[in-house]
Order: sequence, then structure tokens, then C-alpha cells
Amino acid sequence: MTLTAPAVAATGDVKCPSTDCVRIAPAAGSPVAIAPDNAGAVYLAYSGGDLLELDLATGALDTVTTGLGNLRGVAVAGGNAYITSFDGRLQQVDLATGSHRTLAAGLPSLFGVARFGTTTYVTDGNGEIVAVPDGGTARVVATGLGFSYGLAFDKAGLAYTADMGQGRILQTNVTTGATRVLASEAYEPTSISVGGDGLVYFQVGDEVKRVNPTTGVQSHVTNLLGINAFSFSLAASGDAYTANDGLWRINGLTSR
Repeated sequence: MTLTAPAVAATGDVKCPSTDCVRIAPAAGSPVAIAPDNAGAVYLAYSGGDLLELDLATGALDTVTTGLGNLRGVAVAGGNAYITSFDGRLQQVDLATGSHRTLAAGLPSLFGVARFGTTTYVTDGNGEIVAVPDGGTARVVATGLGFSYGLAFDKAGLAYTADMGQGRILQTNVTTGATRVLASEAYEPTSISVGGDGLVYFQVGDEVKRVNPTTGVQSHVTNLLGINAFSFSLAASGDAYTANDGLWRINGLTSR
């Protein structure tokens, strides 16, 4: 029997734990979605229906609210969290009080979620992007996107999704519904984020990649070694957060 040698970190790889990859909240368990608020906190959503807040300065992990259902995604904006669930509900949680209300229900299973302007956008199990404007009703704005667990927007309002089924990184104009393929992968991409540099970051297995949405040029960023991370969420600082038996911070991911 031949044994496979353990992975050895190459130059540029991120080994966890290390100074580049720090477990900042061992008690956080395994959240299904992570959202930094870029103001000193990270919010964690769990499949059991809990929403927790991690104070990055103190390390305190507090419960915002519970009983939200079978959660899948979280985004934070304007003092609120926007939560998607497998049962097709989009909820808004007031982060100061923990009170929550349903913005849309009766939709297909929901996964990715992002805010742009006064509208919340979600991805669903039918390969669609659904827009839910504040005070309005849900409507489909794009179709044929495959299955994307995440959703991100750039400053111009273009949406990005990662089609895990067909290995595609997609850019969508949510006004017209027009979609183009930015990158194609042999293996499923499991996350999608837009960095402060305007580049689109995603994960394929252990590898983090980025693609320029204007030129389509794709490049390797790093490999994440030592943890079994499914996806990551970028903060405005360029740090990234991922979960594997606790919450981990990957320092300066976009500067690598």
C-alpha cells in the first residue's frame, strides 16, 4: 500500500494555524455563513437558526437572536442582518435589538444574500437571482445561473455568483438580467467575494483565486492548508473569515 505524503506548504501558501491564519473564536463551532460588518464585528449564521456576533476587539461571542429557521446566508448593512433560509424565507434582523421580520416567504430554497442600495438580492435553488426591494415584493431578475451558495456585488452594482454545478464564475447585470462567464473551473467554486481592489475572489478546493472582471484575467492567490474550509468572506480590510471548528481569520488575503 502506498501512502500519500502530507501536504507541504509552498511559498505563498497559507498554513493554518500560523501568523497568517489565526483561529479567533474556537467556540464559534461551524457557522454556515459569515458576514463581517467592517466596524469591529463579525456575524455568524447557523443552520439551527441562531445568529451570533463576534466582537473582534474583545473576542466576546454573543447571541443576537435565535429561532430563525434553517439558515443558509447572511449579509450585514445599515444596522441590520439579512438572512436566507432553506425554507425560502428572507428575514431582516435588527442587530441592536435582535427583533426580526420576514421580508419575503414562499420562495424556493434561498442561499446567497447581498444588499445593494435599498434592495436585498438572494440566490435560490432554481438558479435565479431574486430582488426584494425595501417595501416591495420579490421578483426574479436573472435566471440560468446554476447553484451558487454565495452572492456579491461590485461598486457599479454588478452581481457575482459561483456556479458550483458547472464550475462557472458569473457576472450578472441585475437590471437587464444579462450574464457572462468570467471564469470556468474544473472543480466547483464554493465562495464569491469582491475585494476592495475590485477583483473577484473565489475558492476552489483549497485554492483561493481571483479574476479581473474587466479583463477576465485570472490568477492564483494562495492555498489554504491545515483546515477544511468550504468558503470564505472578505472584509473591507482585505482580511478573510472562514469556519472550520471555530472561526478563522486569514490576514491580508487580498494583498497576497
